Amino acid sequence: MNFNDLKRKAFFWIEKLQISKKERIAFSLLLVLITLLLLSTFFIQQQFNYSQEKYNHILAELEAKETQAALEEKQLAAKYTPAQEVNEPEPEQAVAAEETDDVANPEPDANLKVNINTATVAQLQTLNGIGPAYARRIIEYREANDGFDSIEELINVNGIGETRLENIRPFITLND
Repeated sequence: MNFNDLKRKAFFWIEKLQISKKERIAFSLLLVLITLLLLSTFFIQQQFNYSQEKYNHILAELEAKETQAALEEKQLAAKYTPAQEVNEPEPEQAVAAEETDDVANPEPDANLKVNINTATVAQLQTLNGIGPAYARRIIEYREANDGFDSIEELINVNGIGETRLENIRPFITLND
């Protein structure tokens, strides 16, 4: 098959498809442009500069930033975490603390109940699970509602649920 036969078949299909002369010129220009772009990609090679020196430099920067981030994280943790000091008692003080068990043991005795209508913040804190915040909330509720009418009314204090109430119920009372 020679060039003239190909040309004749191409024109046959062009006539059969009824392509105008302007459309043939536009199509031919597009084919030429696509061919030139494809050929240019084969002849133009992109060079990437991946030197080991630059790679090591980037790794060093990354490690420095990781170290700096870890240091900042520790500083923030130290800023927002309260320092816990551990004071170990002298041997004589340890013996004295063992002798006075009621001073060293913050949990209330089953016989000593806390009256929630008259208790102070310190007395309420002796209850297991009641810290300064809960003690203040109990007192605020008590003052706003003229005291507690029942132990179950503690449920109305923000943060005290049924589980916490059941844990402290044996250690609280409404009267002296």
